[in-house]
Amino acid sequence: MKRAFASILASAMMLFALAGCSGGGETTTNETQDPAPEGSSQATEPVTISVGVPTAPPALPVLHMMDAQLLGENVTIDLNVWNAPEELLAMVQGGEHDMYAFPLTVVSTLYNKGLDVRLMNVNTWGVTYFLTTDPDFTTWSDLAGKTVYIPLQSSPPDALTQYFLNEAGLTVGEDVEVIYASTAEVASLLASGQAEYATLIEPQVTSAMNQNSEIRRALSFEEEWQRVTGTDTMIPNAGFGTTQAFIDENPDLVAQFQEAYAESVQWVLDNPAEAAALAEEYLDMNAAVVEAAIPNMGLTFKSAQDARGELDTFYQLLHDFDPSMIGGAMPDDGLYYEG
Repeated sequence: MKRAFASILASAMMLFALAGCSGGGETTTNETQDPAPEGSSQATEPVTISVGVPTAPPALPVLHMMDAQLLGENVTIDLNVWNAPEELLAMVQGGEHDMYAFPLTVVSTLYNKGLDVRLMNVNTWGVTYFLTTDPDFTTWSDLAGKTVYIPLQSSPPDALTQYFLNEAGLTVGEDVEVIYASTAEVASLLASGQAEYATLIEPQVTSAMNQNSEIRRALSFEEEWQRVTGTDTMIPNAGFGTTQAFIDENPDLVAQFQEAYAESVQWVLDNPAEAAALAEEYLDMNAAVVEAAIPNMGLTFKSAQDARGELDTFYQLLHDFDPSMIGGAMPDDGLYYEG
């Protein structure tokens, strides 16, 4: 089960790709205009925050922060879209970016490899489903002798799918054949009827179901997670992070970003049509698909400290399954932003 570090990064990061919803990489800059209220902690000197995001759920609140000018007149958000694993890794290693949307497996792996990353919050939860066109399928044990398509080896959906299969007494490669592909490819295979069983994430779940009425959400990973862990917790998937160096240099700005991001997560949930329009405007994503998927995107804000219980459970399960998926060890307290 050991896999190379680069492979881990490639798989986990590519989970965020929104197939068919984005027109490719781009940089979008927004300079806020409204004056800061008296007594606020907003920057008094011009500041540019370079933010790395994928075209995926964690980016949507940032778009609202830009559009609503939540950081004040002196703060410019320079939005940089990463579409390939090496792009995000380069952002972190290059030190020219300030904040990032991270898959949780990636931020843990980078931290355990000694990079200066800190997790500020968890914002995306439980976006994974097991889909099928088989009307008789009811449980994991029904997959004996079947072929399952999974978006990207070593990703959290891969780890959890294999965990659930193993818990049902099935061994991948012996009882079940697994075929790995990109998220876009899995969605396309499902929609065309070439794949009968697949693990998939939102918003591709919604997109595939819109294209093929025979596809159904057979299993919610959220419900399966709660069943096997005996808890009522959600599965944490992705969050926003920064570096300790940036926190030390800009403590008030980081705290302000955290507060504005929390506000904007709720705004996206309350205003899906407007949020989808921003996604199309800034990121060239398909507004109709994004709007339909937002209720199932699992957008919920928790600070990293408040999410420690869910994070510890998540990381422990992955560590027990394959330690390399989180960088070889359970992350210690240093990973988590304390603001």
